[in-house]
Amino acid sequence: MNYLVLGGGLQGRVVAYDILKFEPGSKVTIADIDEASLKIAKDLIDDKNLSVAVCDIFNHKQAVELMEKADVIINGLPHNWETTESFYKAMMVCKNKKAVFTDYWMWDKQYQFSDELKKNNNLVVPGLGIVPGFGNICGGQLALEFERLDEVFIYCGGLPTKRGVAPLDYMVLFNVEALLDLYLTPPTVIEDGVLKVTEPLTDLETVFIPGYGDVKALKTDGLYSLNKTLIEKGVQRAAEFTCRYPGHYEWMQTLDKAGFFSKEAIEVDGQQVVPRAFSEKVLNSLMEKIPGVRDFTYLYVVGRGLKDGVLTEKTYTLLDHSDEEVGITSMMRTTAYPSSIAAMIVAHDINDKFGVIEPESIFVGDMFEKMCTELSKRGLMVYGK
Repeated sequence: MNYLVLGGGLQGRVVAYDILKFEPGSKVTIADIDEASLKIAKDLIDDKNLSVAVCDIFNHKQAVELMEKADVIINGLPHNWETTESFYKAMMVCKNKKAVFTDYWMWDKQYQFSDELKKNNNLVVPGLGIVPGFGNICGGQLALEFERLDEVFIYCGGLPTKRGVAPLDYMVLFNVEALLDLYLTPPTVIEDGVLKVTEPLTDLETVFIPGYGDVKALKTDGLYSLNKTLIEKGVQRAAEFTCRYPGHYEWMQTLDKAGFFSKEAIEVDGQQVVPRAFSEKVLNSLMEKIPGVRDFTYLYVVGRGLKDGVLTEKTYTLLDHSDEEVGITSMMRTTAYPSSIAAMIVAHDINDKFGVIEPESIFVGDMFEKMCTELSKRGLMVYGK
């Protein structure tokens, strides 16, 4: 099987490494516009079946030529609509291709390409990280298991294993721009069976994480396609929360109220400065990953409703830690591995689905069990209760 990984950054490298490790004989090409990233990937992954290629997703001809050589494409490119649209324009020209996204951005706009993809027997599954991603899949599995699912709540967070070590009790595991987008985007939730947009950086709950104690959970905009699929299932209440140690969100709220996250430029010593751009630079340095300090990722998905004729609560939990010896954070593991596993599953087991389809509409039932089994092989244990 030939796999193409678009994006040679942290996620892309781990995806490529994982496919080569767990599907012997497969061939993987990592493509990126940044030759330095490709060199790092090539140096890190010692495998004769790995190749690299310089590719600009905005160069339509170049992108199509690379996609045509692959059976499955894993899209790990930056989170902006221009890049996503360019990917789809190239994908629609190809035939009999399958693709997964390592994340989910502008999820509702992606369906516009579905009909064209179906014409050429192409399948695209966006959003295969942790949240969005495996958390969504757990939500879809709960909807399958319950006769009537009333509520779904998703709690997720990536944190240092020790408090008081990292500034603001947090280490940036990807980038500050995405982090602030997470905090400041108004969350869409399901209340009384309909969608409702709520205020950002306001809704805090207390959640207990075994081994780490109480943390604060902020309501964030992480339901994505579940906003569609859960409503179709009749779910009345649903929300997604991001977990941090106590005090972190209060610091963020103070900075926000003080104007540090404003995108309106202000004049400083004759120069136009955007407060948010300045804050991103400062926070990126302040909260960078500290070598040797382990991090963990926690996912807790709870569903409530009617199951086997009885009002029931069912949960799925995942707790993972970084591999400091190899240099892979828990967030990299929990984001990349669902993506690589999904790519291998669609490569071999999904042959009758086409268009743009949500992960929670594919990786449920037998495919959910298969994904959980594969995650366990990588040390990511999923517990249902």
